[in-house]
Parts: sequence; structure tokens; C-alpha cells
Amino acid sequence: MSIDMSQFYQVFFEESAEHLANMESLLLALDLDAPDPDQLNAIFRAAHSIKGGSGTFGFTDMTEVTHVLETLLDRIRKNEIAITSEMVDAFLLAGDVLRGLLEAHQNGSLADEAASLAIREKLQKLTAASIGAGNTKPSDVPAPTSKEPEVPAAANGQYVYQIRFVKNRTNFKKKEQLDNLLQALRDIGTISNQKIESNSVSLTLISSTSEEDLREAFMFFIKPEQLTLTVQDNPSVTNKSKTDDELGYGFFVDPENLKSDVENAQGYGFFVELENQPQPAASGQILQPEEIPQRRATDKAPTAATVAAETSIRVSVEKVDQMINLVGELVITQAMLAETVSGMDQVLYERLINGLAQLDRNTRDLQESVMSVRMMPINFVFSRFPRVVRDLASKLEKKVQLKTVGEGTELDKGLIEKISDPLTHLVRNSLDHGIELPEERIAKGKDPQGTITLRAAHQGGNIVIEVEDDGAGLNREKILAKAREKGIPFNDNISDADVWLMIFAPGFSTAEIVTDVSGRGVGMDVVKRNIDSIAGRVEITSRPGQGCTVTIRLPLTLAILDGLSIAVGEQTYIVPLSFISESLQPGATDIKNVSGQGQVVLVRGEYVPMIALHQVFNIKPKVTRPEEGILVLLEAEGKKVALFVDELVGQHQVVIKSLETNYRKVAGMSGATIMGDGRVAMIMDVPALVKLAQQ
Repeated sequence: MSIDMSQFYQVFFEESAEHLANMESLLLALDLDAPDPDQLNAIFRAAHSIKGGSGTFGFTDMTEVTHVLETLLDRIRKNEIAITSEMVDAFLLAGDVLRGLLEAHQNGSLADEAASLAIREKLQKLTAASIGAGNTKPSDVPAPTSKEPEVPAAANGQYVYQIRFVKNRTNFKKKEQLDNLLQALRDIGTISNQKIESNSVSLTLISSTSEEDLREAFMFFIKPEQLTLTVQDNPSVTNKSKTDDELGYGFFVDPENLKSDVENAQGYGFFVELENQPQPAASGQILQPEEIPQRRATDKAPTAATVAAETSIRVSVEKVDQMINLVGELVITQAMLAETVSGMDQVLYERLINGLAQLDRNTRDLQESVMSVRMMPINFVFSRFPRVVRDLASKLEKKVQLKTVGEGTELDKGLIEKISDPLTHLVRNSLDHGIELPEERIAKGKDPQGTITLRAAHQGGNIVIEVEDDGAGLNREKILAKAREKGIPFNDNISDADVWLMIFAPGFSTAEIVTDVSGRGVGMDVVKRNIDSIAGRVEITSRPGQGCTVTIRLPLTLAILDGLSIAVGEQTYIVPLSFISESLQPGATDIKNVSGQGQVVLVRGEYVPMIALHQVFNIKPKVTRPEEGILVLLEAEGKKVALFVDELVGQHQVVIKSLETNYRKVAGMSGATIMGDGRVAMIMDVPALVKLAQQ
């Protein structure tokens, strides 16, 4: 039976990417002096799972790399050879090569055959050199204990099994699927006394396959609770039937590695491989009480992986986005209904008003629940930096440790993807410019090993991410000298905070030479631009000789915004609350005119530039004198400005609609929303608005 395996590709790509990420994090955390057997087994299983999946789908280049990788890992985990730092480097490089091959298959592009060949040769040489040098573990070191127990086999190499399992439409949607299972059993033994009933199948099987292998194999088709299996013959001769190389997700498996193979193959949703003919597996099912046979005390309980698979599902981001968009429309509709009802008689329409109040609560709860689906722990980003720090520190000949705090802090998946590059630039910048060389740190009385700390936490409606190092800190005079060289204007009394912000200028770099790490001045401006694009803010604090901290403040999500609605003439605008420090009505004497510079307002002893919104957007206001209107104080780009508007309307949680998707990009605006009265309100891009007003 021919099956189109391409339908399972995406799941394989995702699963393999997770295995590679897991393998890398385990390798970086490994103690070479006393490696944890569980960690070694987990690393092996990750490589082994990728090998099996790639073999099943015909990605032979990945299979060839993982086979050599697996061979060396297997010798290490069995204590035949000792792991070294050179091996860890090779394993990490192999992970990079596998990641490249995976991306090539996913994108339909050409894979790097030279890199694949080079890493295979390197791993083979390491294996041969270790064995040849007698690089083995001491005999008193205990072997890994997580190995699957060996199952006794019959004296003549054959078992006699009595098998009974549930047959229903959920397990076997088509008759061919049941036929495939029975044929698979015939391929590994002899079937007799076969009886197919309306909701069950019973038979006798004589086979050399161990009970453990047979039970695991059935997991591709049915749940463990739906299988009753007894062994009539059970002498004490040990049997291992087939080698690991015959695996490929078939019934011929190495019992040691069976568990990881089965769990991995389950995730792909297909049958085990029978003579290189993969077949689709039945999906998860809901058991009816009468379909569950009585489990014997010796039957296996569901594994942790099985339970996890049953309590989570993979859903495409597009489907989640569509659901979020529909909930957003529901919120807008609810707001419109509330606006309409607000003018009705509270007594006459009491039931209607109470019903809408309940609808409002339910809608908000639904909105929060749906938004939480897109929330992901920031560790998805943080987890890549141990490798970055390790490799770059080695290249720069520095000693650096990475610490992470708050890696479980959640934020929107869209932000996760967009914050990755800025954080990479900041970490590399701390390594190159911040952390000193070991001898320099010793001369300053510091620990020769520097520390970079990645920290994340929720603060109000925002997430705050910090990149902190204990290096030399920023050099004020060096930055100002570079600013003069590049013609950047500044006041002699410029504050430290403003000096630090200069490093975000395009092309700005204090590096004396250009290297493959830094010096081109294209890092920090990218950070600033990317953070601005997702409505975030960047702040820098520096302590000379002690270190530097870059703080990034982001909204929790890009789909919903807490904002203040303001009115200018007949127009309503939304200002994000995160940029607002306060609002006030100034006195006439607080307003001053600056020749050629517009107006400023005195706020608690500080003059703040004033922006008249009606002048920026060329609309007719209701008031033209600031003392008759309202000033909203905003902080953006490290500067304070006062926004002159007619009046404040109220605070709202609004659903953001993209202007570029639905209309076109509008200067000074980051999006739009629909108000309760059905009107469209523009959402201000405060940093862009400040620049627009200055121009």
C-alpha cells in the first residue's frame, strides 16, 4: 500500500528541530569531569530519534550524519570511551550541520554536502582515535542505569503469545489499517486461532520478538489499555533479535533504544515501517468503557510521553491568528452593543443591560484565554545563547559564563520571533565590548571569568528584558569622541543617559578594528530599529569599570493595546498608555515661545517641548490655546514631549488593526482600531510622531 509521506514532513521538521535544540542545551550543560548518565542517554536518544525519522522519510544525508554521531554517542553512554571537550565541539558542529540539512529539506533548497561529509569524517576520526588510544572509562564507574530491562526469551528462540486488542472505528478508520497490523504480525511470526469480532480481535502469535518489543509496537495502533497480551512460554535465555541499524521505525529494533523510537514515531502519526513500506497510524481516540479490557497487573501503564501527547496538540500559527482576529471582532461588536445600550433607560431595559454586562465579562475572559494560546516562555529565545556565548568567548579568548533569570516569563509568539535578533546583537556586544580579557580582569581585581545575565520579568502590562554584563562599562569620552568624528551634534553638558543612546546611531561603532564579530556599526542601530517596530523602548545604564545593563520594555502582545483616547476637533486618537507619564491643564504663564523652535511648557521646573496635534495633522481643533485644552506628557526616544489636545475621552483596551494590511502606511500612526460607536480611531506611533514634529 503506497502512502504519501509528505503529509507528515512538517511534523518531522518541527520534532527534529526540537530534538536538535534539546541536544545542544544538554551538551552545553554537560559536566565533562562527571557526565550525568541520564544526560548522555537523552543526547543519544535525540540523535537516535532524528536518525530514525530521517531514514523513514528518505532524508539519507541526515541519516548518514546521525548514524556516525550516534555510534560515538553510544560508545560514550556505555562507558566504552570518555567524552572530551573536542567531542562536544564536534557534536555541536554536527548539530549545526543537521540543522542546515533540515532547513534545506524544509525549504526545498540544496544541502551543503561538503559540510555533511566533513563532520562525518571528523566524528569517525574521533571514534577511531579514542578507541585506539585506549580512552576508556575506569572500570569502577557505574554504567548508565536508564537502559531498558532485557526480556527473557524462549529456549528455542520463540514465544507463544495470546493477544487480544480493541477494534473500533477510531483505531481503524479503514479495513486496510487492520489488515496492515495483522500483516505486520505475520511478518514477525506465525498467527493461529485468529478471531475478528465486532469490537475486538484475538489471536495466537508464535514469534522471536520479545514481549516488550511487541507491546511497544502495538502502541502505533492502539493505546496500552486496549491490549491484553499473555506469554505462554517464558524461560530464562536472553534474546536481542535485531541490530539497531535495522531499525528505521520497524519492528526489528534494538530493545535498548526502543522506547525513544516508539515515542518519536508516535509523534509523526504513522505506522511502524514494514519492509520499508511506511503506513499511516490511527490518530488518538476516546475510549468507551466497554472497549477497555481489564488490564493485568503486569500490563504497562501509559508512558509520560504518551500522556503528554494526549494533553497537547500542534496547531498552526495561522489558525491561532484567525481565532484571535475573530475574538477581536467579537470584542468590537460587544463594545458597539454597550455603546448603543448606554443611552437606554436603565430600569426599562434592566435585563438587557445585565445580559450585556455578563457578555462583556465573558468576552474579556475569552479574549484573555485566546491570547494566552499565543504566549510562549522567553526561554525559546534564551536557550540559544549558551551556544552563542560559548563559541564567541572561545573565539575572543575570554572566559564568560551566562546566567538566565525568569526564562519562564511568557510573551506573544510574534514578539518572541522579533526579539531574537536584537538580543543576539546585545549579547555579542557585551562579549566583545563589555567583558574584558582574563588578564585585564585580574589586573582590576575582578574574577577572570566574566558574567552575562539575561533577565526577564513582567511589569504591569509590559515585559522587561535585561542584558547585563559585569565588564568595563561604557566609556563616555570615547563615545563623545566618536560622535564628534561622525559629526553628531551634542551639548557639552549632555547627560550620561543621552550619551549612551548615541551608540544606537546608524554606523556608530567604537571598535578600533573591524572583525567578523563587530566594528561595522550595524548592530545597535538594528537593535533600536527592531525594538521600535514592535512598540518597545530601550534604556541603557552603565557603571564605569563595573558593567552595563540594556533594558528592553515590550508590550505583552501586539494584538491588544491599553490606550488613552484623546479628541482633537472631530477626530479621536489612541495614545498607548506605556508612553504616557501624566496629563495636565497648564496655566497661561507656563507656556513660552522659543524663537524658531515652537512652544515649550514649564512642568515642575523643567521646560518640555510642546506638540500641537492639530498642527501636525492639519485638522481644525475645538480649542487653540493650550491653557484651554489638555497636555498629555509623553516619554519617547529618551525625550519628553507635551501633546496638546482638545480633551481626554477615556481609557480603553483596544484591538489593533494593521494599517498597512488594510490601507497603507501612515506617518505617525502604528495602526487603527474600531471604537464602540463604529468609528475608526488611529493609534499613534509616539516615537515616529516625535520625529515628525521635529521635522
